[in-house]
Amino acid sequence: MSEEQDVIVLTRDRPGTGTITLNRPHRRNAWTVPLQRAYFGALEELTADPDVRAIVVTGAGGTFCPGADTQALQVYSDTATTNPEMATIEQPEWFTLTVPKPVIAAISGMCAGVGLAQALMCDLRITAPDTRFTTAFARRALPPMHGMGPLLARAAGESVAADLLLTARTFDGVEAHRLGVVNEISDAPLERALDLAAELAATCAPSSLATIKAHLVAPWLDRVRDATESADATLDDVLGSADFREGLASLLERRPPRFPPLSRDQIPHPQEK
Repeated sequence: MSEEQDVIVLTRDRPGTGTITLNRPHRRNAWTVPLQRAYFGALEELTADPDVRAIVVTGAGGTFCPGADTQALQVYSDTATTNPEMATIEQPEWFTLTVPKPVIAAISGMCAGVGLAQALMCDLRITAPDTRFTTAFARRALPPMHGMGPLLARAAGESVAADLLLTARTFDGVEAHRLGVVNEISDAPLERALDLAAELAATCAPSSLATIKAHLVAPWLDRVRDATESADATLDDVLGSADFREGLASLLERRPPRFPPLSRDQIPHPQEK
């Protein structure tokens, strides 16, 4: 079995359903390029399987995904660029939005950064009450990556998106439900997600589900794509900055960051997205 097969587990736990488990428990399922490639490949496999009508996504070891792997972030800081292997992934970062079958996220443990973005790209989200959520980017000196702005606005509204992006605060599953970031709270989110997926598979027409999903996603797809590409265009400058090095150091050293004041050349021009 290859490394990329190892980082996800693909099962068919209930009739009509498929389950993708992010499987890097030794790193708490932290996001890497191989994980993204394998995850999108699993989504493609389940999309092509006529016996699968609904998809569940979860994480191994009691946590969903705490964001990008800090080892990868250290390499990005050292090299001032992202992993060039990203260019070999055929699907765009917003690929989950285009899957024509309902995708349900079962969330527990930690869900942060790119992990939160991936959960928001799912159609429905079920969380444990004690899950810890954060956008994280502002505390790492990063732009709102992975389309996080419109993804949060789609789920919970512009005001909530501003709150969670600007403060980068940590909030639990109960507040996530109150804000609209998730759809349900459950003490057993995976079991609830599997039950819901099986219900959809047994009672809803796949053609209707695909059409409904396309209509729901259509007003947001361009916004997510544009936001993702705009943030990505600035990444090499950001990853080579002193601010990012301080943001990463504070994470690794478990201390508050000490960022300098905003300089004139750091202010985005009005025409920039």
